[in-house]
Amino acid sequence: MTHRFFIILASFIFSHIAIAQSTTTANDCAEKAISKTGKPLSGAAKAAFIKKCADNNSNSASEKTGKTSQQNKMVSCNKEAQGKTGDERKVFMKNCLAK
Repeated sequence: MTHRFFIILASFIFSHIAIAQSTTTANDCAEKAISKTGKPLSGAAKAAFIKKCADNNSNSASEKTGKTSQQNKMVSCNKEAQGKTGDERKVFMKNCLAK
């Protein structure tokens, strides 16, 4: 019983850490959204800047782990394909990796 409690407690702690890190990345990108003249960006320009900044941050995170985006895709597709076998799995993996 106590082992389950500690496992549940640890999962809550680690999930909150992961959420905090992703929120921090978005906030950092929003703070950096400043034009060349020093004025804050707004509208579509701000959205495009934040998206590009977040993509760059996710790419640098994958470089730190040593995995390419294709390898990360393979891992997530494998998780989604659990329980599927044979031709069904092949078709699913092909479609998943093509996204």
